[in-house]
Amino acid sequence: MAFKKIIAIWDDNKILKENISFLQTKTKAVIFPASDFIKKIKDDLIDTYKMINCAGIAANQIGYEYQIFIGMKELINDDDAKEIEKAEAELTAMDGNPHSDNYEIYINPQIDKFDKNSINQDEEGCLSIPGLLIDRERYNMIKIRYYNINGKVKKMTMTGFLSKLFQHEVDHLNGKLMIDKHGKLGNIYPIDTDEKNVKKYKTLYSAYVNLKK
Repeated sequence: MAFKKIIAIWDDNKILKENISFLQTKTKAVIFPASDFIKKIKDDLIDTYKMINCAGIAANQIGYEYQIFIGMKELINDDDAKEIEKAEAELTAMDGNPHSDNYEIYINPQIDKFDKNSINQDEEGCLSIPGLLIDRERYNMIKIRYYNINGKVKKMTMTGFLSKLFQHEVDHLNGKLMIDKHGKLGNIYPIDTDEKNVKKYKTLYSAYVNLKK
């Protein structure tokens, strides 16, 4: 068990091509019964989640190529949602997660059904894309399934913030980032709106887009 550094697509003014290539690679399904290595991934996700103020972490964000993520099990206070998204984008709260005991391990997660009438545009942050927030569309209601570490399948309906979180993390496991074109992409903006900072992220984002061409 260990805390793992988050794999980011850039560091200060430098775009990290190897990290981007890794994060854009689709992860592999877990085969049950879960091996000791898979159990280590689960433990590392928990240790890392407990150290960072965030709502979820996908396995490939800490260097593992398997379909596992850790995410909040419930949103107790709706007012926490925006603060969580901002904290993830800032990646500054490394001294503990206030939601550290509020989590679920999702293995081989999938979305069985989207409520196409529930599209909602909201703010979103990502640990792997430090400094930026975006407004983008997600489905507000989805039917999902996943497996626990013992190989038991679980099915449920997710709504609101948890629905957005689940879609965000499944995208990670499929090699997609929140700033990629997925449905209708809204505004992308830095947390710090200082002119120099805005210019920096504009340059970084342009470099990222050019890599995908």
